[in-house]
Amino acid sequence: MKNNFASIHSRKENGTDSARSLLTEGVTASVWTPDYVLRLRQNIHLCGCSGCDGASPLLQFRWNNHVRHSADISCNRAAAEILSLTASCTLSVSEDLAEHLPELSAERLQMNQHCLRLFAAFRTEPVLLLYALYGFIRQSGPLDPERRAALLETWLQPAGRQRLVQDFCLQQDEHGFPPVAGQRLEALPIWLLVDSDARLHKLKAMRKKGEETLRQTWRGLQKASSARRKILGNFLFYELCHNFFPGHLVTDWENNFADLCRRALSLLLLLTAVSPELDKESLSALFAASHRAARREAFS
Repeated sequence: MKNNFASIHSRKENGTDSARSLLTEGVTASVWTPDYVLRLRQNIHLCGCSGCDGASPLLQFRWNNHVRHSADISCNRAAAEILSLTASCTLSVSEDLAEHLPELSAERLQMNQHCLRLFAAFRTEPVLLLYALYGFIRQSGPLDPERRAALLETWLQPAGRQRLVQDFCLQQDEHGFPPVAGQRLEALPIWLLVDSDARLHKLKAMRKKGEETLRQTWRGLQKASSARRKILGNFLFYELCHNFFPGHLVTDWENNFADLCRRALSLLLLLTAVSPELDKESLSALFAASHRAARREAFS
């Protein structure tokens, strides 16, 4: 996957871990486990979709100093847990013995942690969260780690949060947010299913109308049901955890943000066609299928 920044050291979880023979005695690594992984572990083999074929969708991203647990959202069961209305969107943090692997840079981990703190502050308003993430990565790019941390603390103070909300409202009124021009709208994953699934028939017209309709879709999220905002927030939490957003290279951060918005818009469009309150299973299954279709498209 293009934005799977940790994939070079990823592997499927299993009951035995041959890498234990490579442990570094006396050195520990931080281990971060999202809540969706904990739930998946409780009933890991309850799916047989074409995304997992009955195998575990759980993944590990490992370095000498850090282990991140996650799951493959192209599995129906994993998508259901990631998007669940009851998800807490929390991380369990522990320690484990280190392995002989490359290190995850402290700067990369710090920026990901900063973005997760912004998620915790703005999780109930997904578009405002995206605005905060965009502004933070743009301003953080030229700064050293200490100044990035100081900038984040300023933004999380009540006065900083209030200014951010005011700036966001002005941006929404004048131009809309996020800017759709850079989102490669013709490449939205959900379009790959529109012609083959009758439940997505209403999206055909939206695909033809172009950018202004999609801009209105983002604006409409501000008035959407709490269930729809919750599901989109869950997905953003997954993206921050799974893809280590904003990524490794500062020069890639804004492109990674545009890719994040494109995938989030794909989910948002799906939410206009399938009600999460009435058909949670179809919603998660279709979203997983859109990821499988996008993966096939990328390798075709």
